[in-house]
Amino acid sequence: MEDILYASSTEIHPEGDEMRGLIRCRRGSSSAYAVLLLVIMTCASGAVFFSFAVSQVDLAMDLCGLQLSVLLVQSLTINDARLTMWLRNAGNALVEITGGYVTRLIAALAGIVCVEPGSTSMTATKGLFTEACSYSVKLLSLFSTVLAFEITC
Repeated sequence: MEDILYASSTEIHPEGDEMRGLIRCRRGSSSAYAVLLLVIMTCASGAVFFSFAVSQVDLAMDLCGLQLSVLLVQSLTINDARLTMWLRNAGNALVEITGGYVTRLIAALAGIVCVEPGSTSMTATKGLFTEACSYSVKLLSLFSTVLAFEITC
């Protein structure tokens, strides 16, 4: 009967000790495999998210680059209280001007200006302007700068 039992109350036989070590080793390796699998899945999902984010940023930059290159200043007049610009859209996308800066100060536009493709539209800023100064003008759309230029009177 003693040949069948691996452990008695007083001593542990070598076969039983070997089995216990094997069981402990299997438990540890399965949790290590689980952690390794979680790390691999996290890295893979991070790579997929990074690829998606880069493609969206590239698409947005391509669309903004298209709008940056198509808006032209056709004429410009300046007096004491107004800076009036006639803008021509030479591209194929609608450009909305929602705000502006004149020499790093917020310019009060008469309203939101929509310049249709192939058309000309007027925008005006209110302020105190002198003819002996130079001004830097930036016109803004909802997401970025549409047009930036310098005026020297």
